[in-house]
Amino acid sequence: MKALLRKLLRSDPLPTLKRRGLVVGENFYMQDGCVIDAWHCGHIRIGNDVTLGPNVTVLAHDASTRRALGLVRIAKVSIGDRVFIGAGSIVLPGVSIGSDVIIGAGSVVTRDVPDGSVAAGNPAAVTGSLADYLARKREEMAAVPNFGEEYTLRAGADAARIAEMNARMTDGIGYIA
Repeated sequence: MKALLRKLLRSDPLPTLKRRGLVVGENFYMQDGCVIDAWHCGHIRIGNDVTLGPNVTVLAHDASTRRALGLVRIAKVSIGDRVFIGAGSIVLPGVSIGSDVIIGAGSVVTRDVPDGSVAAGNPAAVTGSLADYLARKREEMAAVPNFGEEYTLRAGADAARIAEMNARMTDGIGYIA
């Protein structure tokens, strides 16, 4: 049974996780390497317009008590609408992440994150409001190069186009569609 589950989860994990009870909304995107607690995914609810960056882990169980006490702790996890969880982050059991939230890369989310927040760190802490963060990023976008779809690998950007991007990013940053 475990070998079959591993095989199914390697190919495309989402249909298997949904059959096992995971609830996800519309426009859910999970990048490469993500892990959603396969044995306890029925305790996880993910809203609409949610993106999990590469290698994000979402857990609904904590097995640290299994050997010593014979039981595994389980807890619900809720992720609201319009949430981005950055690469390598871990969401622990019992956490509720509100809507309109950004979780910074590498964060360990150990407690609830309210609506409209940006949180980062280990353990993750709210660093500000989403509105303030987006205002700062809009200013930054106006001051650095912006690149269209034709500059993406998915649209076939070649080495020359990527070199052009690097040359134009004199401050080391830019934005791409």
